[in-house]
Amino acid sequence: MKKLAVLFAALGTLLSPAAAAENDRSSIVTGVVDAMGPSASRAGQNTPWIGSVTLVAWRSDDGPVDVSPLRIEHHLGEDSALQEKWMKSFRARTVVRVRISGAVATKGLWPFATFAEYLGEADDAELLKAADPILNPPDFVDADLGRFVADRHLPDSFNGTATWLGKPVDLTLSAESRDALPDCAATAKILLKDARRWQAEAEKKIVENLYQLWVDVWRPEGTPILSKAAFTERLPLPALTIYEDGAFEMEFGDGDLFAGHWILVPGSLDEGIEDADIAG
Repeated sequence: MKKLAVLFAALGTLLSPAAAAENDRSSIVTGVVDAMGPSASRAGQNTPWIGSVTLVAWRSDDGPVDVSPLRIEHHLGEDSALQEKWMKSFRARTVVRVRISGAVATKGLWPFATFAEYLGEADDAELLKAADPILNPPDFVDADLGRFVADRHLPDSFNGTATWLGKPVDLTLSAESRDALPDCAATAKILLKDARRWQAEAEKKIVENLYQLWVDVWRPEGTPILSKAAFTERLPLPALTIYEDGAFEMEFGDGDLFAGHWILVPGSLDEGIEDADIAG
């Protein structure tokens, strides 16, 4: 009977308001929303909508600051009102407090949690200080290419300009680590040095993949069929995005051929031009 009494006493303590409050405290996370803000997506047409938001600097309860990106997900289902509320709850670059279900776990390589309740925005100078170099990294300067400024919405991407076939184009260096930016710059210099060849190969792939699609699907009724040469002449010069390990992407405007969609042409120094497709 004594053991049973001790068990009931412990259970009573566990279920007491003070214990419940302490348990709730451990499931509260405070953090700085990343530069992108919240999103809602689905894996397929018949799958539920999932809301997600990433905190770039965060803490559980009053614990230490963690700068590993914490992804928080919320099952939104098909409720459009819930989706809209989710998207309006989190403002990019602000400090927020949320209650999560259970504790922070790991999914893949990074911290992960399931959303339970939005508790509003908060003040936390220490978190903002920790998030600042992540959200506002210093400019990257290359001796040959010049200055690149971190993108306001994608701080891992640094925007600059370059000369391509005698004209200025946007040039972006995008790397997971700042230490990899010199590698991206080196790839950019190789592309720029042989711009005419890369432009020709990109145009060849665009014609191969998209010319007949334009003729059969996207060409307005009654519009004459352009020759392949006239088709490529409609394309503006590309914006260039350079990634790590020699990878890159050329983004062409559609030249009024695909109703305002743009054309993405990925490739790499090792493999050459790999594909061409419309996006957006």
